[in-house]
Amino acid sequence: MADLAAATGLPLFRGAKGPELSGGAIWDLPPGAEGAALPDGTGPLYIAKRPETPVAGLARAEIYGQVLRFGPDALLFGDVDIGAALARRTGGWPCLLPAVRADLGPGPLLAFLRDDLLTGLASEKLVALALLLRDPAAAVPPEMRSGLPFFSDNVEGEVPGPLAACGPALVGAVTQRIDSLRQTAEGAANVAQAQAALGLMPEAIATLQQAGDFGGAMRVLVASESDFMIHSHGPQALEGILAGFPPEMLAQEEPLVLCRAIHAVKHGDVALARQVLIARYGPDMSDVHKVILARGSYSFPLRCFRFLLCTWESEDLPANVIADSFSLLTETPVQDDLRRGAFYNAVLELYIRERRFAEADHVAGRAEWHYARVAIPILSFYVDLHRAMIQLFLGDPQAAGRYAGRAAEQMARVRFDSPGDKRLLQLLAACIAYESGDAAPLVQFLSQDLDDFARGEIWPTLVETMLIYGSQALSEHVSAMAARTFLDRWRVAQVQGSRFKVLIDIREVLVLQNANRWQEAAQKAAGLSDRITLERVGNSQVDLVALSDRDDLALALCWLRHFARMEPLREGLDGQLGAMLQNPHLTARQRTGGEIWLAHVLRRQRRHEESMALLGTSLGAAAALGAIAILGEERVFLADLTSTRRVRDVLDRTDAIRRVLRQVQDAGPGRIRRGRQHGLTRQEMRILYGIAEGSTNKAIAKLIGLSEATVKFHLSNLYRKLACHSRHEAVKAARALQILG
Repeated sequence: MADLAAATGLPLFRGAKGPELSGGAIWDLPPGAEGAALPDGTGPLYIAKRPETPVAGLARAEIYGQVLRFGPDALLFGDVDIGAALARRTGGWPCLLPAVRADLGPGPLLAFLRDDLLTGLASEKLVALALLLRDPAAAVPPEMRSGLPFFSDNVEGEVPGPLAACGPALVGAVTQRIDSLRQTAEGAANVAQAQAALGLMPEAIATLQQAGDFGGAMRVLVASESDFMIHSHGPQALEGILAGFPPEMLAQEEPLVLCRAIHAVKHGDVALARQVLIARYGPDMSDVHKVILARGSYSFPLRCFRFLLCTWESEDLPANVIADSFSLLTETPVQDDLRRGAFYNAVLELYIRERRFAEADHVAGRAEWHYARVAIPILSFYVDLHRAMIQLFLGDPQAAGRYAGRAAEQMARVRFDSPGDKRLLQLLAACIAYESGDAAPLVQFLSQDLDDFARGEIWPTLVETMLIYGSQALSEHVSAMAARTFLDRWRVAQVQGSRFKVLIDIREVLVLQNANRWQEAAQKAAGLSDRITLERVGNSQVDLVALSDRDDLALALCWLRHFARMEPLREGLDGQLGAMLQNPHLTARQRTGGEIWLAHVLRRQRRHEESMALLGTSLGAAAALGAIAILGEERVFLADLTSTRRVRDVLDRTDAIRRVLRQVQDAGPGRIRRGRQHGLTRQEMRILYGIAEGSTNKAIAKLIGLSEATVKFHLSNLYRKLACHSRHEAVKAARALQILG
């Protein structure tokens, strides 16, 4: 426009008001101008405007043939003018030509874009442009998209061609324009309003915080469901929000208190989350039951949050807390999908702990439905993760794998980085693979990712899954010592979780039993409970059918397992095992174990037909689901049961049972035997597993309790015995010899 003015000698006017005509003028009409009208007077008038900007009187002049229009094609350079490559890179814009033809510094281009191209753009347009520059596929309403340079007519989701030349400069120009608007209270409020309208809640809150408008920032936080902010925008965004508020507000304002608590939970510190609530509301926050029922004393959001905190707490819940928690649901508006989904998700976790799997699956469906309506992928991810765990407890790794796949799809939709949640999925996938016969992913996770996992957000059911599968995998593929060391590490990491302590002790009892150290296991178990003792279980003083507490049930099973191995001819033992199998709270792993022990007892009592029938049924059910690790846990009993040729011949008649028994053998000691056939020691086998999983010497040393120098010594012997010279060659040779799967 300046060049045109210089060439014609006509004055150049910029603004919404038309110039006074006296011999002609050039009028640069800014975008979004309102009330513009053709001026009176004589002489030529050159108008530069966007098509959507109205000018009163222009249509009348056009009807009378007084208007000559020049569209974009006439004003832009084309292939013929500057060549196809330059035309594509500049989008035909003359002002961008220097940026791609010569080594022009960024300063002049940025200043032009800021002071000329962006002049007159309203706050909401600038904010929309900033978002599109960051994410061309962002959902921007048509009214905010209209009139934007580059993006106005561009196909949604595509990057306009001219940005190849001026993208970085335009980003800087937009940033500077927005920053200049933030310098005044009114400008900051307008920018924040535009950011909130586009769903940029953390940015809107930061804009108001920087302007000192903490009240306005609080209103935006509350409007965006403050205690769910972390699920919508991620932990880093929440950290930035909390850092922007004054300490006194962080300590007193309920939305901020809840944000601080959930932030602590996501960093694996549930005790800190509880302490944040106690510091603000008093010691009653330790009693979740009291808080839930105190409708007149605490706000509804606070009572809901205190119940949700049970999801991560590992302590025993008070009686009736789940039943009474449904009063919160009656207070939740029907249209509040976020809180209704969160309620069902919390109940889901608690039902799984109590082995109420049918009810857990039902509430999982309800949570999934509500979360789908709010379209927050990370929340749907948690539901699918829980449903996968349910299927593992039910002994169905194939169904668990399908839910884990759905969880992975939800994680792919999350728009912020969430490494802790990815680790949860990685662990679950490794446990599913282990149940299906592949130990490598789980052993690798335990050697490389366990410490980070322990420091992050975890639920008791996930910890239980990890303890069960982790201790079994290490016991089978490394050693009983490695499994006990793993349990000790977790015992130290979770000193505050009483339920974890008992669970860890029971897993240690099982590790000792599987290592044929039955008396040592009995001594360990004897100190765990006054209610479930060797004498009480042995004398039938415990109602095995009615047991419902997870730890009592697991300990009673340990004693029954002890009797089945050490005293299989004990009077009444078959009846006790049969009673236990009627218990509705057993997991599939526990039920399969009980069936195999009973089959073993029946065989020792010379009730061979009953033993064979029960064993065939149990093995057939596990084979149908592909549950290898469930059977692997009972390898010591299966070895006795299948030790005679007659039994093996009967079992081998069923293809599925024959295959699953071979898989059980190959997944554990079978590989060790093949290794020994080729001269490999147990330590060399452990190191072979480690290098097959990609572990470093340091990681292998840490996992199996050796020095790094000792690992190197065993590794050199391994190379010699396999006639190879590298880790890759060793793994390849071991696979060829079927030492590795």
